[in-house]
Amino acid sequence: MKRNVCFLLAVWLCLAGCNPAAPAGQFSQAPSDTHEPTPTPTQTVTPPPPTPSPAPTPSPTPVPTPEPVRAKIQFAGDILLHASPIREAKTGDATYDFRPFFAAIDPYIDGDLALCNMETPVDVFGGNKDISTWPRFNAPYEILEALDFAGFNHLINTNNHTFDKGMSGLEATLKSFERAGFSSDGARASKETYDIPTVLDVNGIKIGIVAYTDSVNGHEGLVPDEQRAYAVRRFRSSSTSDLPRMSEDIAVLREAGAQIVIVSLHWGAEYVDEPKKAQREIAHGLCEAGADIVLGGHSHCVQPIEWYERAEDASRCLIMYSLGNFFADQTALEEPINKTQFGMLVSLTLLEAPDGDIILEDCAALPTLCCKDASGTLGVSHSILPLNGGSVAVPATVTDEGNRQWGRVAYEHVYGIVGSEFIRNPA
Repeated sequence: MKRNVCFLLAVWLCLAGCNPAAPAGQFSQAPSDTHEPTPTPTQTVTPPPPTPSPAPTPSPTPVPTPEPVRAKIQFAGDILLHASPIREAKTGDATYDFRPFFAAIDPYIDGDLALCNMETPVDVFGGNKDISTWPRFNAPYEILEALDFAGFNHLINTNNHTFDKGMSGLEATLKSFERAGFSSDGARASKETYDIPTVLDVNGIKIGIVAYTDSVNGHEGLVPDEQRAYAVRRFRSSSTSDLPRMSEDIAVLREAGAQIVIVSLHWGAEYVDEPKKAQREIAHGLCEAGADIVLGGHSHCVQPIEWYERAEDASRCLIMYSLGNFFADQTALEEPINKTQFGMLVSLTLLEAPDGDIILEDCAALPTLCCKDASGTLGVSHSILPLNGGSVAVPATVTDEGNRQWGRVAYEHVYGIVGSEFIRNPA
């Protein structure tokens, strides 16, 4: 019995050792219900935007260099219609064609502004009625068609023959110019037009023109007193007394926007190769007063060209004392060389500088001969021939030796007066 109790006690002790008592002072906690742990909510994190790479510095857009602004002005001398060319140009009872006379020189006239001195009234009675020559001219209308054909686009008409047919003849001449499409400067038909300065836009360059004459051949009485003051501008070429008044006219052109000022002067003695001292003083005074170009005529033969340097700023002014006759027949006046048949076509290039100033860049003169052909080899009775100089001064189309010799004499004469600065022999 005792052995059984001992056995049972040992078994109990063993079982008790498999579940030891909790330490003193603590309670065993009954296990709670088993749950999955509550997950922590997932937070969506937006990544910071990428740091942009520095933008490359753009290459500057090239600014195109503006094309330089240039304008070409061409000047020719007197246009005089004598009996011989009028007779030879006649095609009907009252019709004419002068264009063949200008065919040889036509390729050389290409200026943006090309002007000449229309020495005579034109078609003053309409329909080519009562055409007349020296001493009081009335030229056929078709001479304007020929000038247009040759390339001229502006006419100077202030000269000693302006009043040949009175005020009505002046007004009719201006209407003929308008009909033929020519702008003009000089004679005016009204006070209103007289007061409007002539400023032409020539390839973007503003060119002002004012014209004077020192003679109207004593025909003032053919124009009423009240109209005479504005019909033409007069001056004295024997002294500098009119310079202040002429300087005011230059200032008016500047105020009207002219960047270049041309002053046309019909002046001096006829049939001489040099200007008088007073003419040089007037020309220089006009340059100092602001003229850029002084254009002379009336001598009917060529006179010098010169550059004048202004005292104030050393800028230069071009002076052409006389361009001679461009188209005429005065062959009976001068023997043996007929220098009244010699002329020039002068080309002047203007350049607008970046600061807006206009520079007289280059000037070149082409000698010409108004050839009255007696040989019949030119195919036309009168022809304006370009004389290119070099070893062959005369165009190859001139086959008659008499005409060729005349051309060589003309070239040498003009070259001797104007010189190599302005007449350049081709290579």
